[in-house]
Amino acid sequence: MDRRPLIIYGNGQMAGLLHQFASLEFEVVAFTVDQCAIRESTLAGKPVVPFETLTQHYPPKGHQFITAVGHIQMNRLRSRKYQEAKARGYAFANYIHPSVVRHPSVSLGENNVILDHVAIHPFTRIGNGNFICSNASIGHGCTIDDDCLINSGVAIAGETHIHSGCFLGVNATIGDNISLGDHCYVGAHTLIVKDTVSGEVRISPAGERFPLSSDEFLQFIQRARNAPAP
Repeated sequence: MDRRPLIIYGNGQMAGLLHQFASLEFEVVAFTVDQCAIRESTLAGKPVVPFETLTQHYPPKGHQFITAVGHIQMNRLRSRKYQEAKARGYAFANYIHPSVVRHPSVSLGENNVILDHVAIHPFTRIGNGNFICSNASIGHGCTIDDDCLINSGVAIAGETHIHSGCFLGVNATIGDNISLGDHCYVGAHTLIVKDTVSGEVRISPAGERFPLSSDEFLQFIQRARNAPAP
């Protein structure tokens, strides 16, 4: 358990979510965002401090830092604040839930958040500033560059390269040996089986409404199962 004081950049849902996880292992002392983004002076009982004056209140020496914001500006905000805080001298933590198996062959940068029951298979390389949500699966030999947001249930097959700044929606599936260009947006439940280029958006159609009620549909499929073979 690492009880060194931790500062979280963010004051939204992701920051609040990370606080719930990280406070079991770290001493979370404050949140910080730019002055213009402060809506309340506290979050989860901790002060929200302007990023512009953070060093005056919580100097780099003795404090760790981690960013927890969503895919604002296609993850560029998270990247920028990481670079700015690093330039001020802050050291960065990783939050990795205890349920995650840490294979010795996996390389990991800093400022990453990896939530519960994420599977990271051997020989995977993960850069800096990634936020990987619960129950994602990353296959063997994958490369995840920097500042990606990988949502719950995402499956990434082996030897795939996810370039920096990508957003992968809930339950998206990326095939093996795929190269996903930087800052791509992959919607929920979307299957990717070919390489993409930088900045592409891939979205699968939403589930369509079937023209029967649920009770009628169950009767329909039951009749189909019981129908004699041709």
